[in-house]
Amino acid sequence: MHWLFIPILSLLVSVQSLLLAFRVKSRSPPYDKLYYEYFPHRHWKAAEDLCKQQSGTLATVSNSAESQQLTSILKYWNISHPVWIGRKILTHQKKDSSMIWILDFSRSLDQTYARLLHKFPSMSSVTICTQLLFNPNSFGISTIFSYSVNDFQLRANLAQGRPVQLALLIHGKQGSYAEAFEHDNSWHSVCVSWSQDGGRWALYAHGHLVSSGNGVNSNDDIIGPNGSFILGERQNGGSFMSNDSFRGSITELHIWDRVLSSCEILTMENECSTISSGLVLRWSDASLEMGVSLGRLQEKSPCQGTV
Repeated sequence: MHWLFIPILSLLVSVQSLLLAFRVKSRSPPYDKLYYEYFPHRHWKAAEDLCKQQSGTLATVSNSAESQQLTSILKYWNISHPVWIGRKILTHQKKDSSMIWILDFSRSLDQTYARLLHKFPSMSSVTICTQLLFNPNSFGISTIFSYSVNDFQLRANLAQGRPVQLALLIHGKQGSYAEAFEHDNSWHSVCVSWSQDGGRWALYAHGHLVSSGNGVNSNDDIIGPNGSFILGERQNGGSFMSNDSFRGSITELHIWDRVLSSCEILTMENECSTISSGLVLRWSDASLEMGVSLGRLQEKSPCQGTV
């Protein structure tokens, strides 16, 4: 569902939202039923609260096609003043009870890595979400994933008796480590995002913001099209830095070519769902090239959800 927030009469709201619902739903994929709706309130905070109550999210126009569509809709209704835009995806692709592939990085051997075979488009924004389980006997610095040498990395710092700390390295600049969750031999969900616009980045654990910042700017896109995306190792110009290899398990890694909002990330966490808008890589065995020492298990998804 999309909300267009604009101060107008409630009667007009009801009629026009029905007209717009038909126009947008007819163009949507079968798993994404989207529609626009007016919210008759002048305050942004009230609109944002309504989105959260209904598992929705405020959003921006993400591409020229959406901008053109909304411009046509506003012209049709003779609306010329600025509006706010919010989006709710009514249905997601929910996980079923089938088995999924889990990569086991627990062996302390060479070539314990996985390479994503997907050919990524050039992306100026990205969100990556995954499920992680750290080996309880592993300590020190480890690399969960790395794209190219210093373009984009998620790193962990494990100290005995302390929570797991996570940090992003973006275009050679590493942020501070932030405590994310307990080092307790349990599965934990993690999402990270970055946008070239303002160099904004964010790190989430279990659907909640752990740390964020901005100013990590670059003229280069964050991912694609020529780099290698490696799980479990830090890249070093064609080789790996085995002294900070990841030890544990990884599954359900998905990649989007846009920044997912905090509400979208929390909704996926609560519903064990995967938002399809902007999704460029879905977790699958076919998308992986695995090193000879890497273990592979087929089990049920560790996502529990809350709804």
